[in-house]
Amino acid sequence: MRRAEDTGQPAAGEPTAGELAAGLLAAVRLPPSRYRNPGDVIGLIATAGALAAALIAVRETGEPLFGLASALAVVAVTGCVAALPWLRPWWRLAAWIVLLAGGAAAVASGAAGPAELAAGGAAGLLAGFGVRVALGVPDRRLGPDGIAAALSEAGLPVGPVRPARVPAKGSRPFVAVAAGGRELFIKVLGADQRKADLLYRAYRAVRLKDVGDRGPAASLRQAVEHQALAGVRAERAGVDVPRVHGVVVAPDGTALLVMDLVPGSSLDLVPAGEITDDLLRRLWTGVARLHDAHLAHRSMRAANVMVEPSGRPWVVDFSFAELSASRRQMDLDVAELLASLALLVGPDRAVASAAEVIGAADLAAAVPLLQPLALSAATRRELRADKGLLTQTRSAAAARSGRGDEELAKIQRVRPRTLLAVAAATAAFYIVLPELAKASGSWQEVLNANWAWIPAILAASVLTYVASAISLAGCVAVRLPFWPLLATQFASSFINRISPANVGGMGLNARFLQKSGVEPAAGVTAVGVNALAGLVVHLGLIAIFFTVAGRQLSGTFKLPSPSKVLLALGIIAAVVGLILATRRARRIAARTILPRVRSALANLREVGRHPGKLILLVGGSALVTLAYIGGLVMSVLAFGGPVSFAGIGAAYLAASAIATVSGTPGGVGTFEAVMASLLTGIGISASVAVPAVITYRLATYWLPVAPGWAAFRLLQRREYV
Repeated sequence: MRRAEDTGQPAAGEPTAGELAAGLLAAVRLPPSRYRNPGDVIGLIATAGALAAALIAVRETGEPLFGLASALAVVAVTGCVAALPWLRPWWRLAAWIVLLAGGAAAVASGAAGPAELAAGGAAGLLAGFGVRVALGVPDRRLGPDGIAAALSEAGLPVGPVRPARVPAKGSRPFVAVAAGGRELFIKVLGADQRKADLLYRAYRAVRLKDVGDRGPAASLRQAVEHQALAGVRAERAGVDVPRVHGVVVAPDGTALLVMDLVPGSSLDLVPAGEITDDLLRRLWTGVARLHDAHLAHRSMRAANVMVEPSGRPWVVDFSFAELSASRRQMDLDVAELLASLALLVGPDRAVASAAEVIGAADLAAAVPLLQPLALSAATRRELRADKGLLTQTRSAAAARSGRGDEELAKIQRVRPRTLLAVAAATAAFYIVLPELAKASGSWQEVLNANWAWIPAILAASVLTYVASAISLAGCVAVRLPFWPLLATQFASSFINRISPANVGGMGLNARFLQKSGVEPAAGVTAVGVNALAGLVVHLGLIAIFFTVAGRQLSGTFKLPSPSKVLLALGIIAAVVGLILATRRARRIAARTILPRVRSALANLREVGRHPGKLILLVGGSALVTLAYIGGLVMSVLAFGGPVSFAGIGAAYLAASAIATVSGTPGGVGTFEAVMASLLTGIGISASVAVPAVITYRLATYWLPVAPGWAAFRLLQRREYV
């Protein structure tokens, strides 16, 4: 039996867009001339989001959703998108020009509104892609004859090219016979595979962290050349890999990777009784040589190991290989292969074979990564049949390496339910609130703002990050480099967009302090002291602003009587006392809470001995809050609303306190709704309050996401975090 290279997925992966498309379309029976294009499924996903955005715009503008213009747009775009695959390139261009020109003419003449046409066009795109998914499209991909012609043109003449009857993901496999009878394996990658790969990488970047992912190649050609180079370097390192004969780019842009065909079958198809100790030893030796050359395979599972009839293992598929691998990427290789081998020969034998070759230290480093999210989707699916197998493998690896079965590595950046919560809360504000506030034209009001105030609002937003850097600098004795410290505050804001209660940003700050020479315990304590100082300053400002605002807040804030406050404090004290009466609660308090409190107080006393540091800490914390209040005041001014700095400041402080306990990152949804309500309570009309809050949140919460991401990537490249 011959089995060609089986392209796998990188560790810690989810199914690619191509796999999802194939699974979704598995039940659809199409004629042979039709092609199940994953790009159409990607189009469905993208246009669904575009349609949602367009519907929001229609709701905000009050334009008719099912008017004549919308109906015509739906019909025209549906027909165009559905027919495009059958048209020649210049006819496709002409069709789009006619559609866009017609839409522009309708808007210019007043026959239709932009939002109405956008909704109709998005609905038409969705319907058109749906037709293509259901009925299929002509298969215009490079076929066997085109592949043979491209190879011949490149100086690699071959005989007849035929599809390789093997499973493959991310590419189309073919085989051919070259001069001299050498059998070749040809990986064919086109634009569809490129789009699916980009979408998949984007998903992983949002969902996972610390899994060794790098940015995608700049082009399909560079991606294939990267695979070829990785194979050549692995061969030079002494690893048994298929020899690469070249990379060929066909006239239509399709990339071909040509290499030797390895006879035999993949390791996952070899019966367990035929997997010898010598085979396992050779396989782990190959992995060790890869890592000695600073190469990481990043899909090191049994399906990507070919076994010759003689029992010699060959490592194949370097689609996701890393040429200058980090320690984490190599550890992921070990974890993936351990889990994959455990499925075939059992945990004990898999761990023993690894320990014999790679040693206890490398084996120990892989223990925290023996978890489902750190493994490829294929391995994870196979492990579901035996839920205890992965735990047994981790325990065996921990025992053999001398490392305790410690806490698993944290590689999940954000849970799907967190994304859903953020989306729901955002929708609740940006869709529902304008209706509740009777200000359905809030987005038009945003566009009609006095734009002279916008730069000042953005400057206030930037000032909050400068103040945050100043505050953190006051928490440690060492001198911190200012620009990396400022970049860390921007990066922290990006991390906090996907983590509740600012946990992600606090962790990033602690990591930056450690990399800057602060002791790990002192760094964590400094971040805690900074948070504590921010809380104290916030409470102090609440007292000041509420006192100054005075009567203006009497109709908005109803403070409880002193007797009710004392009663509430008494109830809280009683509950805490009952909890601490239990042995478990006392143990938790003694082991975790009290040491942290003592450490924070000790660090705070140390800061108090240096007046300059204390000024930076308190002043920076106060400046953060005051800058946010200033930005909100200027947002109200941008819409011509009456301004009371004390009243708006008190409303902001109250809304921030309420949003902190909402559980969503940044209090999304909760802050906006409460803030708009409080502004109307102090005498600002809803037609001003709602767009002012929207503008303020865009400037201070959403726009910093892009520079925050860029700062995070920069800090990673410069190894500041």
